[in-house]
Amino acid sequence: MGSPARAQNWESSIEADRDLVVRARAGEEDAFAEIVRGYQRRVYGVAMRMTRRHEVADDIAQDTFIRAYRSLDRFELGRPLGPWLVKIAVNLSINYLNGAARREQSLYTEDTPAGPVEPAASPDPGREPLESNPMRRLLSSEFACAVSGALDKLSPEHRAVFLLKVEEGLRYDEIAETLGISRGTVMSRLFRARARLKTMLEDYR
Repeated sequence: MGSPARAQNWESSIEADRDLVVRARAGEEDAFAEIVRGYQRRVYGVAMRMTRRHEVADDIAQDTFIRAYRSLDRFELGRPLGPWLVKIAVNLSINYLNGAARREQSLYTEDTPAGPVEPAASPDPGREPLESNPMRRLLSSEFACAVSGALDKLSPEHRAVFLLKVEEGLRYDEIAETLGISRGTVMSRLFRARARLKTMLEDYR
């Protein structure tokens, strides 16, 4: 589930982030390297949950920090750095997913015959559930695959709002700031994402 502590950590690190950004703007490479070390796991995690592909998430994480470095002069000092970096990563992920969807549709239309769709793999297939009962492990694994597959069917925009709320534990206004949309749009997208997931996972209720 979500982690409100992450949002609190962002708020408590504003002064430290400000110092690092100021030093990085002045050309101190060690300062920007510290920014990367401090946020790379979070940025990669967001990209991974959005795209479900390790190599793509890794590329997006690297591109996120490249773009952040080039845009440091435009970062508003006194604001938390985490949401700004996550916004870049989410937007890159959305661009990738929309581009992948267009490419897939083009291939499907021109070259690919209709056929069954394989279920999406669990985002962490090597992780063993806590239950020791084989049947419960099987059901847990099936449900994890079902949830993963259902998330994959959400639009990139709806998936981003859902993951930032549930996985990152951000408040509505923080999601709005991160994605550059209104609070009302956040609430609307979250409502629709939850409604669609509920429908797709009806058999597991």
